[in-house]
Amino acid sequence: MKTKPQIMILHNIISPYRLPLFEELSKKYDLTVYFCKTNNKDRKWSTKLDNYSFNYKILLNKDFGPFVINSTLKDELKENNFDVYIVFENPENAFSILKIIKFCKNNSKRMILVTERKDDDVYTLKRFNQSSNPIKKRIYEAIRFAYKKYRSELYNRVEVIIPFYNKSAKFLIKNKINLNKLFTSREIMPEQLLPKLRSIKKPKEWKDKKIIFHIGYLNDRKGINYLIEAFNKLDRKDTILLIAGVGESEEKLKELAKKNKNIIFLGYKDGIDKANYYAIADFFVLPTLYDVWGLVVNEAFYYGLPVISTNKAGATELIEEGKTGFVIKDKNVTQLANTMKKLLDNPRLLKKMKQNVKKIPNSKIVDIKTSVKTFEKAINYALMGGK
Repeated sequence: MKTKPQIMILHNIISPYRLPLFEELSKKYDLTVYFCKTNNKDRKWSTKLDNYSFNYKILLNKDFGPFVINSTLKDELKENNFDVYIVFENPENAFSILKIIKFCKNNSKRMILVTERKDDDVYTLKRFNQSSNPIKKRIYEAIRFAYKKYRSELYNRVEVIIPFYNKSAKFLIKNKINLNKLFTSREIMPEQLLPKLRSIKKPKEWKDKKIIFHIGYLNDRKGINYLIEAFNKLDRKDTILLIAGVGESEEKLKELAKKNKNIIFLGYKDGIDKANYYAIADFFVLPTLYDVWGLVVNEAFYYGLPVISTNKAGATELIEEGKTGFVIKDKNVTQLANTMKKLLDNPRLLKKMKQNVKKIPNSKIVDIKTSVKTFEKAINYALMGGK
């Protein structure tokens, strides 16, 4: 009996949207997934793995500044003999990734890198770069240079790279990465994580209202303050703005919105509750200042909503301008207000855009097979020694 190839995956945390991918890969390969830690503090999603059968381990972990140290990883590498090692790039796991690079080099093992990187910015430290303090600016540039050098080493050490979308692939090509080692995938929000909807009606108090919806973590990076300012600028009595989510900026955002009774904070929503709000909304807004992708765009399209997004989300490559949504500049309150007004004042346009959204194939937004096929091609390429 032919044995399955043994595959190791290193992933930063237990992310629900990645688990169906791992489950599907485990059907073809002898797969073990190592999670660097269970979750991040700002993530409220479920980390239960009861519905999955793939092998996994949560590594012993300790936070060290912005990094996660996995002291048991070295032993795991020594005790197991995998055919291919797959790592999902994340700056906080740099030390663990470097361990795997060294191990693969010393033992002639094949390695695949999965990345969402689309530029050289270190977004978590951008406040240093924007500071008027020259010392902070120098610190930012030093860290940015170090990260860039680390990534260059990483990209050149691995046999295969899977960029998760086109902007990431273009960034790698710009950095002179061999095209033959690139297998571009898509960011998918697995359909099995999205509840199916029956017919749902708006609550009585919102029956005659148009509804704009946003869901996400309430922090500065998401740009929700610009959405609130733009909505206030509209000054409409026939429209409400629903904001779902929790986070460190929640009180500040509520203070900004307190004079407008048509802005409603829903708190944390997931599962069928989240789906229901998508179902009653007219369109979705993502005012982000930085998102490597933005899976809420996949969700919004799945539930039939046109999307207004800033140009700072990777998911904008899903949007057909003027057909399924609009892409605007970040931090531009006037442009955002005008774009929302355009949809609110043109019911025929909104209806047509909703019809266009419904024509988007699931393979682009929610079919996990799209990602699985790319990973299988990449793994087979690595197993064949890059041939």
